[in-house]
Order: sequence, then structure tokens, then C-alpha cells
Amino acid sequence: MAKRMRRTRKDDSAERQSTTGALTAQARDVSVSAVKVATATARAALAGMQELGRVAAGMAAPAARRAVKTAGEVTKATVESARAPRALTPGAAPTRRSTRSPRPKRKARTRRAA
Repeated sequence: MAKRMRRTRKDDSAERQSTTGALTAQARDVSVSAVKVATATARAALAGMQELGRVAAGMAAPAARRAVKTAGEVTKATVESARAPRALTPGAAPTRRSTRSPRPKRKARTRRAA
């Protein structure tokens, strides 16, 4: 009978562990980098949205002020017209303007092109 050669195990388990450890470390680094990139992107997007909100508020505030001013003027005109005597009501006292003769209209001057 032929003698079989006994296979001896080489002690390469340390080599396998170092390869596994390297791959694990690399995967962890990639994961951490991905999280850092996502965080930076989210921060940049948030800063952009905040700036956009500031610009919109800067445009909306003057428009709101103008609307409030106009509404106040309309209210004031309404109150004043309610207090004034009505010229169209029968028996109302004639106003000073209605007793005067109308002013003659002047011709508008035209400019000549040079």
C-alpha cells in the first residue's frame, strides 16, 4: 500500500483575518464617508432653503405694507365720504363748487420733435 501524504494545514488563518479586517475597515470607511457626504449635502440644502425663505420674506413684507397702507386709505376715504353731505340727495345744500361756473379748458401744448 502506498503511503498517503498527510496534508498539513498551513497557518494562514492570520492572513485571512488581516484580509477580512482590511475589507471590514474599508467598508466602514466608505459608510462613514457616505454619511458625511449626505450630512454636508443636507446642510447645504437647508442653507439654500433658508436663504430662499429670507428672500421671499424680503419681497413679501413691502408688498404687505403697501396692501395695508392702501386698505387704510380706502377705509379713510369711505369714512370721509360717509361724513360729507351728499350732493345727489334731494334737498341737500348746494356745495360751493356746484354754484361756480365751470372753468374753461385750455388746449394742451404739444412738443415739437427736434
